Amino acid sequence: MIATTPSRISLTELYSALPEWREFEAFYAQTLRSAVYRNSWLLEKLGSFILRRGGKKVRPLLLLYTAKAAGQITPLSYVGGVLIELLHNATLVHDDVIDDSNYRRGFFSLRGLWGNRIAVLFGDWLLARGLLLSLKYKAPELLYYTSEAVEALTEGELLQLKRMRTGSVSIQEYFEVIEKKTAALFQAACCMGAWTAEASSAVIDTAAELGKTIGIAFQIRDDLLDWGDSACTGKPTDSDRQQKRFTLPLLWAFSQLSASEKRALLRLPFSDARRRLHDLGAFDYAESVLQTYAQRAHSLASDLPNSTAVPIHALLDMLIFRSQ
Repeated sequence: MIATTPSRISLTELYSALPEWREFEAFYAQTLRSAVYRNSWLLEKLGSFILRRGGKKVRPLLLLYTAKAAGQITPLSYVGGVLIELLHNATLVHDDVIDDSNYRRGFFSLRGLWGNRIAVLFGDWLLARGLLLSLKYKAPELLYYTSEAVEALTEGELLQLKRMRTGSVSIQEYFEVIEKKTAALFQAACCMGAWTAEASSAVIDTAAELGKTIGIAFQIRDDLLDWGDSACTGKPTDSDRQQKRFTLPLLWAFSQLSASEKRALLRLPFSDARRRLHDLGAFDYAESVLQTYAQRAHSLASDLPNSTAVPIHALLDMLIFRSQ
């Protein structure tokens, strides 16, 4: 059964459903101290600020769920989990610099407190420490998957910036961007999970497709949340339109409008623009596309050889139909 409303399952329940999660959390904390910060008070201070709330760690959770669904969780699965979380946080630091954002989820960003130079350098350092972890544990395959993700993320960001400048983006170009910019990390997480579970190449390919599909659906859901009520979503509303980042509902609405109507839509107050998109059916269109990707993700998850060992379908619903 595919969820059509925000998932009611909590992350706490999903953590509890994985007995190995506590062991991973302990490994994560110990690795930060011994192999990442390495007794540097400055790096630990900056790192503790970025990770001060612990983070949801949904990408490591997805990695471990995939590992168990593909075979078994191994010590290298924990290494992959730390690596993907460090990479994720490095991208957040860099995103705030690119977007000139002083806040993230209602809190000051690293860039907002310490400026662009420190933010860029610290993001680079987080990425470097993550990559070195894979070599420390003699797992070059993890380095390969991470490097592929970094390459895709960079290409996606450059494509988005280029198309923001031209002010013209097609729906096809939108998907080209999010396959790289958002889906790459989810794809890397699933690949790492399957590889560390010692799965066959065919299963790793299935995991890769699963991760990409989840990532695309995750971004579409994020686009819809951008048009929601910030009191409910906890996400600043209209931030994408204000920064000229094109969301799927807006792009679909553009496909129904003349050039003058497009310009008028971009100038409308948020509430009026949202009403206009609703009347055009833009949100219904985005929801239908989201459903298509959700069904594809569930089908791929079912193809993993040990998929019943973990509630991976519940995790998919939480990621794809989250309310925040």
